Amino acid sequence: MIKRLIAPLIATCLVASLALGLPDHQAAAVGGDNVVTAAGAGLFPTGASFQGIEIAGGTFGLGVQTSGTGQANGDLELQLNGSSLIGLSQWITVTGWITSGTVNPDNSVTFNGTGTLDLGDGTAPTGGLALTGTLTATGLTVTIGGNAIPTLPKSDGWINIE
Repeated sequence: MIKRLIAPLIATCLVASLALGLPDHQAAAVGGDNVVTAAGAGLFPTGASFQGIEIAGGTFGLGVQTSGTGQANGDLELQLNGSSLIGLSQWITVTGWITSGTVNPDNSVTFNGTGTLDLGDGTAPTGGLALTGTLTATGLTVTIGGNAIPTLPKSDGWINIE
């Protein structure tokens, strides 16, 4: 009789401890130390442009470790494909070193750092530019050197926040 009661009692205690422990774990992740990894691809709406270049789509990769103090270490690479003014294929590349970031209560990630912009037109890349961005479940928004890139909607890929 005692053996029949012990197994269900242990199972009930385990389920109760997990149910009570999970909300605290999730709440502690916001504003605490986090590891954020993301990779995705998407298509811009018709007419989207960046610095006079019509952009059709792009891909991104992001890896960043944030701390509860707002400091962060990480990298970003964003590649945009588009067409030059004369209709030739043009790849714009943004690379960045992330130095501060936070995971917000809505599970979006806000980050800042410095970056390099290569317009893919044969001119030398420009480095040391201020970089800001926001990653949400639906896409990535980046501003580099004061120039906002339209939000890249994420139609493929993944975002992981631990």
